[in-house]
Amino acid sequence: MNEPLLEIKGLKKYFPIGRNAKGGSVKAVDDVNLTLYEGETLGIVGESGCGKSTVGRLVLRLLDPTAGDIRFGGVSIGHLSQRQLRPLRKDMQCVFQDPYASLNPRMSVGSAIAEPLVIQGGRSRKEAMKEAESLLETVGLSAQAAQLYPHEFSGGQRQRIAIARAISLDPKMIVADEAVSALDVSIQAQIVNLLGSLQKRTRVSYLFVSHNLSIVRNISDRVAVMYLGRIVEMGSRDSLFAEPLHPYTQALLSSVPEPDVDSKRERIVLKGEVPNAANPPAGCPFHPRCPYATERCAVERPEFREVKPGHFASCHFA
Repeated sequence: MNEPLLEIKGLKKYFPIGRNAKGGSVKAVDDVNLTLYEGETLGIVGESGCGKSTVGRLVLRLLDPTAGDIRFGGVSIGHLSQRQLRPLRKDMQCVFQDPYASLNPRMSVGSAIAEPLVIQGGRSRKEAMKEAESLLETVGLSAQAAQLYPHEFSGGQRQRIAIARAISLDPKMIVADEAVSALDVSIQAQIVNLLGSLQKRTRVSYLFVSHNLSIVRNISDRVAVMYLGRIVEMGSRDSLFAEPLHPYTQALLSSVPEPDVDSKRERIVLKGEVPNAANPPAGCPFHPRCPYATERCAVERPEFREVKPGHFASCHFA
């Protein structure tokens, strides 16, 4: 196993409700522990509102954590000032869901890619533009595209541009937050293949946030499943998809479309709605919707434990 690049311990992010938090707090991320290794892709999956995108933004320090420790390259960054973070910014980049919203419509594509090279990379404007053209070719576009503007490209092409900008400073880690969910299915495969080829060449690590389990299975080395701000299961891709241990993971995987029309797989339909993150239920947060819940689940929070080698789950009966 490679060296840990990112280590998260006891990470929490609470958003206050109302002025001075008199209405309580939304527990978007609640005691999350994660490790991302060099050259690895860690997928984070779950329903909308489970906190997976918030974890990505906390790791990048786009949000300040309420509690917990974030260590990147051995350095604790959870409470560094923006001035102290600046030297680390080049090593931690992001690719957002909407490629059009993440690009400045008033800047040419070449200028958008060249900007971090000038600010963080110390290149001259001329050197940066030349390198931007090379980066565009790396992601499958022509060098002449540098003179065009974002509105002149398709969604898939714009996401390639966003990836070119993200890799411009040769980062150690990229947070891909729903990076393919806004694209057509055929384009999704192209972008996933591009990310894979870049990783083989540069050894960059990906924190891949997505609700698309098929994509996550294709690109990830390990997978973490989140529910109501907490990780409920984590393990290698093969282990988790072959033998999910948590009832929530089992329900998620049962919802993935099966290409085999003769498949007899039973769909698990969860009852009820996701509980309010401002007032999560006692005990196991999943127990109100769990088909196997007992009285113990309603009063005792299960420990996140290693059930099999490298495969963890937060369930009394896993």
